[in-house]
Amino acid sequence: MKHLIRCTAISAIALLTMAGCHTPTQSGEQAVDSPMELKVYDVPAAQSEQLRHALTVAMTTKASVSVAAPGRLLVYAPRATQASIGEAITELGKAETEQVAPVQVGVHFWVIDGQSGAGDDDPALKDLAGSLASLRQTMGPLHFRLDQAAALVGTSSGHGSLVTADGPYARSFYFQVAAIDGDTARLQLSYEDNGGHGLRKLDTHIDATFGQYIVLAQAPGACPQPSTNTTMATCTDKPAVRLLVVRVDRLPAKA
Repeated sequence: MKHLIRCTAISAIALLTMAGCHTPTQSGEQAVDSPMELKVYDVPAAQSEQLRHALTVAMTTKASVSVAAPGRLLVYAPRATQASIGEAITELGKAETEQVAPVQVGVHFWVIDGQSGAGDDDPALKDLAGSLASLRQTMGPLHFRLDQAAALVGTSSGHGSLVTADGPYARSFYFQVAAIDGDTARLQLSYEDNGGHGLRKLDTHIDATFGQYIVLAQAPGACPQPSTNTTMATCTDKPAVRLLVVRVDRLPAKA
């Protein structure tokens, strides 16, 4: 989308400047030459180089464009084109500003245990029924129980983290958004559990479609570590598998 906006703006610059390069004479013919003029344009500082490149591509040999300082462009071009160049710079600046506006995102994690054999799934997992059914097709009869859920909120330019207590042990959930392109978010996701539940640590990068459930990881189930005052661990219902599932949502913009 960002590339499309830039290409569209470059085309607009080219059309505007080509029209401005030819001014009518008293006889009705087009005069090719126009006096050269140097003008300084104020632009968004973060977009200075992008705008310089767009103008250079559009004007080819008709103008010289340079960045005088962040937020200021020097344009040496035919006087007849300067008004059109100014309009095109304004439009491209608006398009880029809209593209980089922060997007609110919510990242949901589910830690799920799968027990061997047929049985009813935890009612808390009803929204994940489709994903869990797919797992049963490949792994055989299982029924699933929610162990923990975590929800984090952030923006397209930020990150979020959450640490939860599990008795004497802690779990941590973390995300950072690298980029958003349409309905897809590129994220770094991390999870860590020092309680010995079978899925200890994960650090990965994914491209997630908004609203899609993704099984990030699965590991053999394990009995939790005993507390320090327990001499022997007892675990009569050891899970067959532990899953980490994630879903990323685009949230309504803050009022």
